[in-house]
Amino acid sequence: MDLMFAAIFLATGVIAGILAGFLGIGGGLVVVPLLSVVLPWVGIAPEKVMVIAVGTSLATIVFTAISSTYSHRKNNNVVWPAVFSLFPGLMFGAMLGATLGSQMDNNSLAIIFGGFCAFLSIYVIFGKRYVRPVADYGHSRGWLSLIGFFTGLISSLVGIGGGTMLGPALIWLGLEARRAVGTSATCGLLIAAFGSLSYVINGANEINMPEYTIGYIYLPAFFGIIATSVLFAPLGAKMATFFSERVIRTCLGIALAASAVKMFFSI
Repeated sequence: MDLMFAAIFLATGVIAGILAGFLGIGGGLVVVPLLSVVLPWVGIAPEKVMVIAVGTSLATIVFTAISSTYSHRKNNNVVWPAVFSLFPGLMFGAMLGATLGSQMDNNSLAIIFGGFCAFLSIYVIFGKRYVRPVADYGHSRGWLSLIGFFTGLISSLVGIGGGTMLGPALIWLGLEARRAVGTSATCGLLIAAFGSLSYVINGANEINMPEYTIGYIYLPAFFGIIATSVLFAPLGAKMATFFSERVIRTCLGIALAASAVKMFFSI
């Protein structure tokens, strides 16, 4: 049975890594729904399943995003002025989201996760770009930081990485899809780092926690997923340079819709 779980976690890392590089979503769209199914099998109490799934997802995203960001930087797909402008909001939003998420019940987290995924899937597939793209990200720090705050808050709350929300937002602002993916992957690293640290801190004093956990992070799943995700994220990033914007947006929309369906059926 232990070997089966190890195989599941390793396979999850492969899919999460490819999606992180290709779509800039940090892999959380795969990790959270799958862990919500697998964690009860390994003895995690039902009331702690979603919060541990979210915390573990964010922790894996740190390593996946490092690999993905490095690849996107080499391909010149990261808009650094936008990253610097978004950073303050991302940091505080991620920490607040993790704090709120650690206090919520399973169904509430599942509803929030599914609702945002469903909304974003519709926008990504059918929405249009803003008619006047913002080019000077360095001089728009106030409202970009506000966007970063809400992105960090919601992403950390449900463990899906910043790219799930920030990628569509940057596309709406007029950024080319592959550069939106690269930039959101980089921001996802910041969200995951501050968010997962907060989940560790908030779960440190929790009583009756399962074995092999640090805070709200389940270590066997964490190590299994990152073992393969960091290897396959560069492959996903390379794939993004070969596909059209329409293909990337459609794939992102389908991934969002699938995750929304999974969460709603788990309630």
